[in-house]
Amino acid sequence: MTLNRTKLADQAYQAIREDLLSGRRFLPGDKISVEDLARQLGVSRSPVWSAIARLEAEGMVEVRPRQGVFFIGFEIERLREIFVVRATLEGLAARLAAQRATPAEIAELKDSIARQRQLIQSGEIELYTLEANRFHTRLTELGGNATLTDLVARLWNRSTAMCLRRNRKGGDFDERTDEHVAMVDALAARDPDAAEAVTRAHIERLAESMRADDLL
Repeated sequence: MTLNRTKLADQAYQAIREDLLSGRRFLPGDKISVEDLARQLGVSRSPVWSAIARLEAEGMVEVRPRQGVFFIGFEIERLREIFVVRATLEGLAARLAAQRATPAEIAELKDSIARQRQLIQSGEIELYTLEANRFHTRLTELGGNATLTDLVARLWNRSTAMCLRRNRKGGDFDERTDEHVAMVDALAARDPDAAEAVTRAHIERLAESMRADDLL
């Protein structure tokens, strides 16, 4: 894919972030070649390094002096800590969304769930992961709090990146999607308490399912 010559740093960031989260080329702990990324995107190294700086600030990559750039590695305790914070923040986002989301916006989430079902059925787990990411991001955005949205996105990126090996091996994707349905149903019912509760339970269940032997 070649990028347009405008806003190259932003486009490089989006392309590299999606590439990392898809699991197509990199797994946790892998070394990342800036030169290869620049060649693949058809740009100089400058916008790629700008993108790497953003990804490092978000905790998705690590730049090690004299060693290079590395995709975030798996650390079980760190992952569990992230899920604790995610449960609290995403629960709050769902509470806010239940108070603010329009019928059209709730319909967007239902469309996302339909796409998730299709991707699970066709075995396209990499694309399912990206669609689930978009679902969580959109639900958080509907809360109307930009700071909250930014924090959740950063945590989601880190936890998704750490879990790529597990996602490749398969997982409880149908159950996850059923829980997404319950989250949207609570929004549609305009029930902030239920929206927060089911969202927190969803994230907490994901955390409980993460065992070191699953992810290696």
